Amino acid sequence: MRSPGQVAINKTGAIMATMIPSDIQAFTTEGERTLYRFLNTCSRPDNHYLAWYLPQIAGREPDFILYTPDAGLVILEVKDWGLDQITDADRQLFTLYIEGK
Repeated sequence: MRSPGQVAINKTGAIMATMIPSDIQAFTTEGERTLYRFLNTCSRPDNHYLAWYLPQIAGREPDFILYTPDAGLVILEVKDWGLDQITDADRQLFTLYIEGK
């Protein structure tokens, strides 16, 4: 893992976010793996971004927390849903079709 202030550069020369932890081998879901890789390699956030995967916060465990001085904290909960699985949605509730259920 990089120390604070140290810049990481990916294979294409793009400056990357600081990912914590930086050496994940196993992910809870494929969606979390995809978002982690996106943040780490494709999104090209600058080195001012910090991204935590599965941080423990007062007994809760969001999938990701992103921090940037410009926007503050952003908490992300990854859902591996496809649009074809959403049968109904409103501002507070999603109804999903999952394998016949």
